[in-house]
Amino acid sequence: MVDGKSILLNGREFIVPPAPLSCVRRHHEVFEGAASVTLLIMAEIIHAAMKRNYPELTQEELENEYLDVANMKDVFNTVMNVSGAEAKK
Repeated sequence: MVDGKSILLNGREFIVPPAPLSCVRRHHEVFEGAASVTLLIMAEIIHAAMKRNYPELTQEELENEYLDVANMKDVFNTVMNVSGAEAKK
């Protein structure tokens, strides 16, 4: 398990680690605060981080079972914060 922050999603506890470098490179503008963030990019970054600790977690399962409009921003902010980047408000 990669160290991270514990969050509860749909009754399941996850440890959300920092995003991997490959994801940071692909979306460096987001991590540098120089780009606006779409929901699709948010979901991709969240999944890239979470699959480090939960390799069996698919993007589809994450989006259908655990992410929703009520928690998406909080989960994204968690990933950004544990990744050492400040999430955009």
